Amino acid sequence: MTARQSARSVARQEWQRAAVAVAKSGMLSPVSPSAAAHIVRGVWRHGASVATLFAIAAARFPDRAAIIDDDGPICYAELYRQSIALAHNLGTGTDGHPNSVAVLCRNHRGFVLGVAAAGQTGAEIISINTELPDAQLAAVLDRHAPDVLLYDDEYTDAVRSSGFAGHAICVDSSDAHDGRSLGSTIASAATTNPRRVWKTGKFTLLTSGTTGLAKGVPRSIKPWGIAQLAATGCARIGMRSNDVVLVCPPFFHGFGIAALLGGVTAGATVVCHRRFDPAVVAEDLVRHRVTVLYAVPAMVQRLLGISAARGGSSTHSLRIAVTGAAPITGTTVRRFHDAFGPILVNGYGSTEAGVVSLATVSDLVDAPSTVGTAALGVSIRITADDGASLPVGQTGRILVRGPLEYRGYTPDENSLTAAKLVVDRHVDTGDIGHLDDAGRLFLAGRSDDMIVSGGENVFPGEVEEVVASHPAVTDVVVLGVADDEFGQVLQAFVVLTTDVELDADDLKAHVRQRLERYKVPKRFIVIDQIPRNASGKVLRRNLDDAADTRQRLSGRGDRRSTVGE
Repeated sequence: MTARQSARSVARQEWQRAAVAVAKSGMLSPVSPSAAAHIVRGVWRHGASVATLFAIAAARFPDRAAIIDDDGPICYAELYRQSIALAHNLGTGTDGHPNSVAVLCRNHRGFVLGVAAAGQTGAEIISINTELPDAQLAAVLDRHAPDVLLYDDEYTDAVRSSGFAGHAICVDSSDAHDGRSLGSTIASAATTNPRRVWKTGKFTLLTSGTTGLAKGVPRSIKPWGIAQLAATGCARIGMRSNDVVLVCPPFFHGFGIAALLGGVTAGATVVCHRRFDPAVVAEDLVRHRVTVLYAVPAMVQRLLGISAARGGSSTHSLRIAVTGAAPITGTTVRRFHDAFGPILVNGYGSTEAGVVSLATVSDLVDAPSTVGTAALGVSIRITADDGASLPVGQTGRILVRGPLEYRGYTPDENSLTAAKLVVDRHVDTGDIGHLDDAGRLFLAGRSDDMIVSGGENVFPGEVEEVVASHPAVTDVVVLGVADDEFGQVLQAFVVLTTDVELDADDLKAHVRQRLERYKVPKRFIVIDQIPRNASGKVLRRNLDDAADTRQRLSGRGDRRSTVGE
């Protein structure tokens, strides 16, 4: 069998699993003639846009809670009605419709309404990072120049200082800087009938911005591409229409918006909060009988901490938990399985590449460190620096071609940032990894994070995996620091379990038993928490600040807590 025939066979099996999952999900259950008519009308009005998902859910499950946020529940019928009213007040373009709508909201119904309403107008939807400093927010608004901005009240001062001159609507206050609030906007809607708009706008996400101003990555909404991603999700996650889905990652991030829209597509109830609190999540699992949980690895770790502090997980209804957006160690996977059972799914992707792979529950039981096999419509290549393909098992650059093709960043005249390298329609993810004989992908780290110590190449991910497996370590990040003798040496920042006294020799011995000598960190620095952004990625530039909050344990006069060097 040729490689192409094998790929086709795998895709066929994936579609078959997806079909079975959809059949079991209840998403295809019969509906009344009235509901069917509403579905047809929604598809006719909104075409291939995200608004169609809300129209269908409102027709099938009008009285079901769509969103349960900090303000309580709102049903699908009311959510769709309010989105129609909001859409009628977004028109600022020459044809009565905005060209672009930016959403600057945390996880609550305001974000959802903004996306649903913008989808009805055919506008480009720009999802803005809620963690941006004021200066970066102003730069992003200047670059994208949205016609409409929907924002939370907490950003009122930042929006004012940015000089934004477009149509601004504060989604949770009457104190908007142009006198418009979400409530007054919806109440003043002239009609309750949505206009028919067949134009399908782009969906623009921002990169994490850990090394500079966040870049915009526009995506065209292609029905076939969306169908492939949905089929992968159905086959490997197994969403059901009666699920209660708790989405912890921020909606503005690709992982968060995928989780949100996946829940809406199924007709499930989505539970969310403006800010993540592991204690609240633990309570939600029981209070709302949550069946599906989405959380980035850092959130998973904090939830495990709450579970351990309470003597184990309380009674819950979780059927599946999905993580992604940042690396998760095999140790964390095993700890989660011990606490909640083997229910974890791990995804891998990027803003530029989209969804790349998903590791099923069985994948993670067999290989806890894997990020799974390629999603439907995705091609993964492992290459050397010169672009030559590498054999199975050999580590190299990860290049990806997916159903939602990367076509560059939003133009920015104030930035000289180059676009990602694209080879034969495969985008360089910037990550390093390898494939095994089963087609499962394993990550080794970022290509620009590779450490050259004494002439040997070291990828931090491999070392972090081993350090994290020590029972006294709850989190770790490894990086390279300059050294006169070796060029670079490894330095590990570690978070320890509560009230643990640890000798550096113990950690070094633990690593040395499992890895080559040159991969053993020269120094371990204890910090209270690894600094991360909202999507769970490590903010390396903040590590020194985190270390400066501790006192050096070795008593050598440094302000850092250090267990040895």
